[in-house]
Amino acid sequence: MLKQATRRTTLQVEDRRSVLLAARARPAKDVAKEGHEQFIRNALKDRLGWPRREPASEQLKTAAREMAAALVARDKERGIALAAREAAVAQGIADNV
Repeated sequence: MLKQATRRTTLQVEDRRSVLLAARARPAKDVAKEGHEQFIRNALKDRLGWPRREPASEQLKTAAREMAAALVARDKERGIALAAREAAVAQGIADNV
């Protein structure tokens, strides 16, 4: 007799944590190909055992949106800091001329 696998429908803290760690480790070129929210949504579906083609539940969409917002904010802060650093270097070079 075949045993049918049951799919989980509830996200657990461990699911969120592992997906968030994977999303944080992605290089910028991967983020450019597939945005944070879509990556997180697909990774959560994988953790729950759902096919990617199946529509996400509202719980999953909300979790992906929240986690992606935190990553987008982090990326913006990094971009601002990098721009400020580049401007300081450019100013330093201009001052030395």
